[in-house]
Amino acid sequence: MLENQNLLRRCEWVVPPNLGWLIYSLDDKEIDYLWKSIENKKDNVNDVLAGNISKSFELEDTNDWFFNHTLQPLIDVYANEFKNVGKTVPTLYNHPYTLKMWWVNYQKQHDFNPSHDHGGVYSFVIWLKIPIEFDDQNRGHASNSPLRSAFQIHYQNILGEHGTFNYELGKKYEGTMLFFPSRLLHEVFPFYDCDEDRISISGNIFIDETR
Repeated sequence: MLENQNLLRRCEWVVPPNLGWLIYSLDDKEIDYLWKSIENKKDNVNDVLAGNISKSFELEDTNDWFFNHTLQPLIDVYANEFKNVGKTVPTLYNHPYTLKMWWVNYQKQHDFNPSHDHGGVYSFVIWLKIPIEFDDQNRGHASNSPLRSAFQIHYQNILGEHGTFNYELGKKYEGTMLFFPSRLLHEVFPFYDCDEDRISISGNIFIDETR
């Protein structure tokens, strides 16, 4: 035991910098704005999305309120905590970011979204209504990897080994946003035995080369 303690005193842990993601709790003003945006949703966009989701509709960010109030500050937080991912985009001049597209998803039981990434520099997902609980969904179903109703992020470690990080979705995640680099692989697992929709919002942030 003493030999181990002496060895530990002479060790130093080195963890190289890496990218991650942000988890953000929206306030009431932001949530109210999102629900109003959903009330005024635009065209169906299922044909341009990767998922097997029943219905997805484009949203409009009136006067860029959500971008300016929420997304741009999160871009700054991400740059300070990790790095400005947009700096790797080969552009001749510095350009601002813009919310190019965002949409609301109505996920019904059995719907799923396979492993995929997004376009742009940053992306986000927001859960507004989760009608089921992860524990209830997975109770009584023998599995070493319970994933009913899960949101899963895929990544590789320093050895190139594949890893996953799971969000076990239930009502505690209502009003929660994940903010991440658009190329980060992620997927949405189905839920069962519930006729209500799970309602979420997703979006992509691009570099605006027109400005």
